[in-house]
Amino acid sequence: MKRLLTSVEEAPVVERDGYHYLVHPISNGLPTLDPALIREVVNGIVETTALEDVDKIVSPVTMGIHVAAAVSLVTDIPLVVVRDREYGLPGEASFERPDGETLYVNDVQAGDRVLVLDDLVSTGESLAAVVEALADVGAEVVDVSVVVRRVDTDTVLTDLDVSSLVDVHVHADGAEVVDIVEL
Repeated sequence: MKRLLTSVEEAPVVERDGYHYLVHPISNGLPTLDPALIREVVNGIVETTALEDVDKIVSPVTMGIHVAAAVSLVTDIPLVVVRDREYGLPGEASFERPDGETLYVNDVQAGDRVLVLDDLVSTGESLAAVVEALADVGAEVVDVSVVVRRVDTDTVLTDLDVSSLVDVHVHADGAEVVDIVEL
């Protein structure tokens, strides 16, 4: 995970309204996303996630999609993207994120075993809402995995086991790696 470590350590941090944002290629598409970095991340997810029991990968819109699509390509596990647009298809489920935005899930049915995969988790409120929506349609969440987990924010994922490739503490001077998966 050498590239991931370096990319986090070199990532700029910007402040908005007192909150420090990590600007990282995996979670923001900035700076430019190096194919070797995404390859390393995808290999890390494949090696550390229990994929043998997964029917579908579910990724919330937007920035986790490129990682989830790459994992889908490598594993041949179908990908479902949680959308911010209603399509009105049969079985479409909607739910509200903590910020008030309504999201929509299609093509996930009762009994589906899913991996929820995203780029970054800070508080976990949005991921918790996705997991709850999947449970409401009767899907079984096999695993919840993210590339980067911020450990300097208050988390709400008390009943979810979220795996990450790297845990970071973000402050005004940059990001400090707290833990990283060794492969």
